[in-house]
Amino acid sequence: MRGLQIVEFKKPYVLSHDIPVPQIMRDNEALIKVAVAGYCHTEMMVQNGEFEKIMPPQNTLPLIPSHECTGVVVAVGSKVTNIKVGDRVATPLFKNSCGTCSDCKKGLSKFCQNADHAGIIANGAAAEYMVSDSNWTVVLPKQISFETAAPLMCAGATIYSGLKTADLRSGQTVAIIGAGALGHLGIQFAKCMGLRVVCVDSRQAPLDLVKGLKYTPDFAIDATKGVEYALKEIGGEGVDATLMATDAIPAYEYGLQLTGRHGTFVVIGQPFEPIPIHYTHLILRNITIKGSFVSDAEAIRDMVQLVADKGIEVRTRSYPLEEIETLIKDYHKETHCGKLVLRVSDDE
Repeated sequence: MRGLQIVEFKKPYVLSHDIPVPQIMRDNEALIKVAVAGYCHTEMMVQNGEFEKIMPPQNTLPLIPSHECTGVVVAVGSKVTNIKVGDRVATPLFKNSCGTCSDCKKGLSKFCQNADHAGIIANGAAAEYMVSDSNWTVVLPKQISFETAAPLMCAGATIYSGLKTADLRSGQTVAIIGAGALGHLGIQFAKCMGLRVVCVDSRQAPLDLVKGLKYTPDFAIDATKGVEYALKEIGGEGVDATLMATDAIPAYEYGLQLTGRHGTFVVIGQPFEPIPIHYTHLILRNITIKGSFVSDAEAIRDMVQLVADKGIEVRTRSYPLEEIETLIKDYHKETHCGKLVLRVSDDE
């Protein structure tokens, strides 16, 4: 089959035409004919070998990238009951948690250190076929296209989890720092949850994008004007919770200052460098700092249904596999906004 591969870390992807079609090896697995695969910040980390430092040593290369998969089921394992051949589906990175570790026993299988992770240490979606874990595979509502669904499997599932982690009530205020792939979805989720939304970005293109969404933020703030400007604009002493959907280190102090006393600060971005946090935010202002990972399987299904029911917009631009280097160049442009995806096949 045709697909992209990482053959050597810190080198360009290789487009191969003779990759063996993967086979179902476990009774909980499904074989998906891939339609659209997402591209995000994590792909850069994988390509640069960052996860070799974070996770136990793996002999992962060559590796097919992308952990945001959509497509059509073409085969299922003997114990699969929630999906069937012919279903239009989407699936995130999680595969084959062990079921016996302390996290799995607590119902936190997404933290299982023995699991496979598609596009990170197991082959992902940037090829014509991928094997998924049926427990994490979601049947798509008919009104959601593959191109819309792919970003939901990481960007959507991650920011949705962040909002749940913030644990806000309708009418409270949330700031989302970063109006990119995660942020533009988080704004819309938050509005549908009845929250007052402050969106912050240092780039004009994402700010312009969110102003044109079906569900717009209450405030779209230019970060270059400083945090005092933002506080004055929103007319208060700070927000109830801040979600950091960026890996820009200077943005973290900005976000902490924007968070009100006794508020919640949720870290979602993955900076390469350590995040500096002054003790005054923790002790004198009593801010609670939490990390947030991708949503669990049930929450992903709820999030997908919310997108379908509310008509939430997922702004994308698609590229064929052959144009992966163009996609990467566009990803790094100042004018980049929304989500970039790879169109693997023309199925829809």
